[in-house]
Amino acid sequence: MGLAGFGALAGKTAWLQVVDGPALAAKAQAERTVTWVNRAPRGDILGRDGTILASSAVSYDIGVNQVKIAQYERTEELTDPTTGQTSNEVVGHGAAAAAEQMAEILGVDAQELGAKMVGESTYAVVAEAVDPDTWRRINALAIPGVEPDQRTRRTYPAGSVAGNVLGYTYEGDGRALIGSAGLELTQNEVLTGVDGQGSVEVGKSGAIIPTGEQEEVAATAGTSVRTTINPDLQAIAQEAIDEVVGAQGADWGCVVVMEPSTGKLLVLADSGAVDPSDPAATPEESRNARSVQAIFEPGSVGKVITFAAALEEGTLDPEDTWTVPYTWTAANGQSFHDSHYHDTQTLTSAGVLAESSNVGTVQIGEQLDDEVRYNYLKQFGYGQTTGIEMPAESAGMVSAVADWDDRTRYTTMFGQGIAGTALQAVQVLATVANKGVRVSPRVVDAWIDAEGNETAQETPAGVRVLSEETAQTLTEMLIGVTQDGGTAEAASIDGYLVAGKTGTTEILTEDGTVASFVGFTPARDPAIAVAVIVYRPEGTYGGTVSAPVFRKVALAAMHTLGIAPDPSVIAAQAAAEADAAVEAAQNESAGEEG
Repeated sequence: MGLAGFGALAGKTAWLQVVDGPALAAKAQAERTVTWVNRAPRGDILGRDGTILASSAVSYDIGVNQVKIAQYERTEELTDPTTGQTSNEVVGHGAAAAAEQMAEILGVDAQELGAKMVGESTYAVVAEAVDPDTWRRINALAIPGVEPDQRTRRTYPAGSVAGNVLGYTYEGDGRALIGSAGLELTQNEVLTGVDGQGSVEVGKSGAIIPTGEQEEVAATAGTSVRTTINPDLQAIAQEAIDEVVGAQGADWGCVVVMEPSTGKLLVLADSGAVDPSDPAATPEESRNARSVQAIFEPGSVGKVITFAAALEEGTLDPEDTWTVPYTWTAANGQSFHDSHYHDTQTLTSAGVLAESSNVGTVQIGEQLDDEVRYNYLKQFGYGQTTGIEMPAESAGMVSAVADWDDRTRYTTMFGQGIAGTALQAVQVLATVANKGVRVSPRVVDAWIDAEGNETAQETPAGVRVLSEETAQTLTEMLIGVTQDGGTAEAASIDGYLVAGKTGTTEILTEDGTVASFVGFTPARDPAIAVAVIVYRPEGTYGGTVSAPVFRKVALAAMHTLGIAPDPSVIAAQAAAEADAAVEAAQNESAGEEG
C-alpha cells in the first residue's frame, strides 16, 4: 500500500511537472505580470515656416487602488545609536503615509491628497496630466497600489490661429486620439502613430521582481503634416475679419490668400475661429471652415467669368462701347437695372466692368451662347470641389443649361443663380492672375515621418482656361476696378497695382447681402490672390465692406513675402493725387467766382 501510494504521488508529481507544469507556470507568470501601453505621440501639424500649430505630449493620470493603499506600510532603515545595528522599521501606515511622500512631488496638500486615497475603489484618480518626469519620481517611491494611466494629450500653442484649418481631436477607445474636424480629421491616418508596450513581473506587495521578465517596446510617433499656412499672416487676417464682422454686425466672414501659380494657401481664415484646445467654447456651426463649406451667390465677382468668356471667344474688345441705361429689358421680357440710378451713359467694356454695371454686363453676356458660358463657369471651378485637404468641402451649385429659365439665363451673367465658396471665388481671380491657368488650391505642403524623412505634396496639374493674352487683357480691365472711378478704390494699395472685382448679392433666403472683394497683387506680376467675404453686414457693398480688409491683408502679405513697392506705381499714384488736388482747387476757385 505504501509503494502504491508513493507511486501515485510520484505519478501526480510527474504529471504536474511534465504536462500541467508549463501551463501552470504561464498562468502564475501572467497573474504576476503587469502590462501597459506606451502611447504613440500624434504627429505635429506645422505652419509653412515650421511653427508648431498642433502637437502632442505624453502625460499620466495617477490613480490608486484604495484597498491596497490601506494596507501600505512605509518602512525606513534605522540605526540603533547604542549598538550601531540597522533594521527596517515601520514609520507610517495607509493613505496618510502614501500621501505624505507623494504630496511634495506633486506640489499639493498632503491631507487633501490622502483624502482622495481613502475608500473601497480599486482605481481612483488622484492627479491628472502629470508629466513623465514627475511620474518617474512617484514610481520610484514603489508604493503598492499607485498606478499610472498613460495618455497622449493634444496641445495647440497658437490658440485659435488657424483653428478652423487644424480642427481638433477626441479621445477614443484605448485612449487613442482621433481627429474630429479640419486637418486633424482628413490627415488622421498619417498623424496617428503606432503604440508600443511594456511589462514587468511584480510580487504580492506590488514591488517589481528584479529577476522577473521585463519587456519594453517603444512607440513610433505619427507622421507630421506641414501646412502651406503662414501663421503670422493667418493671425493678421483673422484679426481683420473679426474686426469687420464685429463692426458690421455681420453673421460671419472669411479671408483666403492663395499663391496663383502653386495653389498654396497662405491664409484660410474664418471669423470667430475655434480654439482647438476648447472646441466646446465655440458654437458648433462655427467650428468648421466656412471658407470651404459655406456657399453663397458670388454676385458681381461672377462677372469676371462673363467678361473672360467674351474676351476668349472673341465677342468682346476692351474698347467696345455700350449704351447703358439704368434699366434694360431683354427680348424675352426680363428687365434688369444697375445698383445705383444713373442717366443713360456710353461705357467701354472696361468701363462696364470698372463700374460693375449689371445692364452693361447682360448686354455683353447676351453675345455668348448659354452652353458656352456654362462651360466657362465649370472650367473656372464652380459646381465642383477643388480637392483641398479639408473635410466637407462644398461643390457649390451650377444647374444645367436646360434648367435655366428666362431670368436665370441672364442672372448667371452677373453671379446670381449660381453659388460657390470663398475658395472657389479666389480660384477664379487666381486663374486670371496665373496667365489663364487654373491650379487647384491646397493646404498641405509636406508630410514628415518620425525619422525626419520628408515627402512633399505635388503641385496639382494646371488646367488652361484662358489664353495668356486674354488673361493679360482682363487683368488690365480689372486694374481699372481699383482705380479712381472704379467700385473698389478702397482696395488700392500705395506702391502696388491691384486687380480685382467687388461683389454684392442679395441673399434670397433671408434679409441682407453678401459683400465681397476678390483680387490679386502685384497685378502685372501676381504673388497672391485674395478673397474677402462678409455675410450679412450692415453695410451693403463689397467695395466699402470687404475691400478695406483686402488692402490690410494684402499689404501685410507684401511685407511678409518681401515684395517691395514698385517705384513706377508710386510715381503714377503721386501724379494722380497731384492732378486730383489741382482739379479740386480749380473747382473750388470756379465755385467762388460763381
